[in-house]
Amino acid sequence: MITTLIAAAALAADAPPTLRPGLEPLGFLVGHCWRGRFASGEVDTHCFETAYDGQHVRDRHEVTGGRGLYRGETLYSADGSGAVSYTYWNSLGGVSRGTMRPDGPVRLDFGDERYRGPDGREASIGTAWRRVGDDAYEAVTSSTEMPSMNRTVRYERVAAAVEASTSQGPDGSHALVHETVVSATAAQVWQAISTADGWRGWAVPVAWLEGDLLETSYTPTAARGDPSTIQQRIVATIPGRMFVFRTIKAPQGFPNFDTFRAVTHVLEIEPVEEGRTRVRLTSAGYADTEAGRQLLGFFNEGNRITLERLRDRFVSGPVDWSRARSAAN
Repeated sequence: MITTLIAAAALAADAPPTLRPGLEPLGFLVGHCWRGRFASGEVDTHCFETAYDGQHVRDRHEVTGGRGLYRGETLYSADGSGAVSYTYWNSLGGVSRGTMRPDGPVRLDFGDERYRGPDGREASIGTAWRRVGDDAYEAVTSSTEMPSMNRTVRYERVAAAVEASTSQGPDGSHALVHETVVSATAAQVWQAISTADGWRGWAVPVAWLEGDLLETSYTPTAARGDPSTIQQRIVATIPGRMFVFRTIKAPQGFPNFDTFRAVTHVLEIEPVEEGRTRVRLTSAGYADTEAGRQLLGFFNEGNRITLERLRDRFVSGPVDWSRARSAAN
């Protein structure tokens, strides 16, 4: 299915990598996005992830609602002394560096960060975060040189756009379930998942549907049967309700395909309220083997991205594949 290619570009794991010693105080943030609102009304969203298998922690954030979109990134690295050094850079061209040390079980002290703006001017910024349970933290920032930074903001964990779960059957095989709610009618979602035109609107630049065979590719110039294509055999459908299929051909070089071809995928759609529809993707039949477990972790992330893209289709409109390709390049 489409997740074969989407997942190939994703980080695949059942759980985040173990953090390098010294980075544990940041552990509760990793794998989640956190959102706070400034007094000015601007919204600041931070998303934390590991880098290089847990050797570092990356924080990407963006501020919306102001005069323009503002973005920044921070890379945190343990220095072996019990402190965590960090470097921050932003979309304006500014860079800052500092050191973070845990101060008790719930407080993180970022000390006096030295910020150099794109004009070369420097400023000192003091920041401390206080964890408030599992779902929030409070950030207190102050600076005499940059008074606009004097604020206290509560950040709350953003609920996942796609919910995921796993289970194991009596025969030992594993199943993945991902679900989300999209801002579209059931008829619109059905068109998106059951027609070639629909798939081209959110999943792939090229798609063909003939009888019970759906073939897709991420290569815009691909022809049917090319090494890059994916072929799905449609097993059953209930129009407007359910679309069931198995992958019978994967891109050349895709690992463990003999195991993956035994997995059955079920897309279910269910209206939840006017103009909104729940989409559930169940992939069942991952063998309880090393190959099956690798695929399970691989598609746990890939299926999530698949439903996020379907969800985005009804927020931002059909994908402009030529523009997306240019942006990727």
